[in-house]
Amino acid sequence: MSDTINMQIGTKPQADWISVDLIDIDHNYQRDIDERRVRKLLREFHWSKFGSVILVAKEDGRYNCTDGQHRLEAARQHPLINSVPAVINPVTDTQSEAISFLAINRDRKAVSTVEQYWAGLQAGDPEFTRLKAILDATGCEVAQAAGIVKPHITNSVSTLIRAIKAYGEEAVKQAIMIIRKAWPNDNKALKGATIVSLSRLIRNNSALDHDRMATLLSRKQQGDIAGHAESIRKISGGTAETAITKTIVEIYNKGLSINLIEIGVGK
Repeated sequence: MSDTINMQIGTKPQADWISVDLIDIDHNYQRDIDERRVRKLLREFHWSKFGSVILVAKEDGRYNCTDGQHRLEAARQHPLINSVPAVINPVTDTQSEAISFLAINRDRKAVSTVEQYWAGLQAGDPEFTRLKAILDATGCEVAQAAGIVKPHITNSVSTLIRAIKAYGEEAVKQAIMIIRKAWPNDNKALKGATIVSLSRLIRNNSALDHDRMATLLSRKQQGDIAGHAESIRKISGGTAETAITKTIVEIYNKGLSINLIEIGVGK
């Protein structure tokens, strides 16, 4: 029985009421406040719904909030509230705080993979660290908050990690470079499905001409590619990613009699 139970349970946290003026948010691993969510909490505010925020104690007598920042912000803005119930952990460094944040939030649907990514970097998560290295090499990055769209910015964290596992770091890096070259000013160019499809083709076709691929894709809109892929999927079935891969193969092979590429084995 003991081999299935973690016996290293750490230091017991304390419970207390803490002044909201003593609580900080570390934006190294937590994203910006969603004001709409805060307003909703204020409209419906009641202590019976509040629970406790989770804090870590700092050496200067202040605290960082690792869970409950929106409830905390609602409490700050409420005219009748100056302190909140808190569970206080004796964690004092940023990496440990980020690890705590991930452990609390990783399985919550409300926490986006973008938020998990930034917290994961602070926590030293190997998957997120590996993804950052690939993106850095291509001049790209993950959005600072979920939903932000700009050239060379991606929100597709989980899809990229899956692509790395399936096709390797180099294939994903080259896929991103092709996309950058094909659509340098497209705010939504770095879509997960496109990156996965190109990574698969690069992994399965050693003779694939990257310049040719970038040039041919630049003549297409991603919306047109997605539309054609959906037509293929309706006829032959399969996943959206496989249909996009087939569409890209058609684009690349058109007019060629030799050195054609093929989909190959995928995951």
